[in-house]
Amino acid sequence: MSLLVVLVLSVVIVQAGSTYTTSTGRYKLGEPVVFKVDDTRSGWWGCCCCQCATCTTSQVLGWHIEDSSGQTIYTVMHDAPVLSASWQGTWTQVNASGVSVSAGNYTLYVETSVGTLSRHVTLYDPCNYCTWGWSWYCNTCQERAAIVTACNCRSSLQLLKVTSPCCWPFAWPCCNPCNP
Repeated sequence: MSLLVVLVLSVVIVQAGSTYTTSTGRYKLGEPVVFKVDDTRSGWWGCCCCQCATCTTSQVLGWHIEDSSGQTIYTVMHDAPVLSASWQGTWTQVNASGVSVSAGNYTLYVETSVGTLSRHVTLYDPCNYCTWGWSWYCNTCQERAAIVTACNCRSSLQLLKVTSPCCWPFAWPCCNPCNP
């Protein structure tokens, strides 16, 4: 019985450790990186100085991906600005030539009407323990995931998860992280 409990817990831990979380920006190789810009008020105190004015919706001008050496590897520029409320971006983990990128650290930059937002994204190979070990919280110091403008209005870059059907609670073998 205890062996069964250990086996079930191991599957749950591996499954949890191999999925994306918004705080770490981790994606499996080949999994689309989906993101949006979220405009919100960042606190009640804006009402004191701004009479609770509504925040304007930021506009997305374009976005790009840089590799760990700072080289731009993929760029999307919009012909006209797009309202962030109706926009969602997707990077399919390819470079400008359409070639799949390797596991590693990348930075997503989204140019908006209020400034440039950035988030770090880690692509990992779920079958290689070394790339998804305990380095989950790396590279967050230089992010600019949010910009606060007048009246405490806030534009933030949100990383999203593309969901796929899984046979939870029977995660193994049909949801084996090595066989996506």
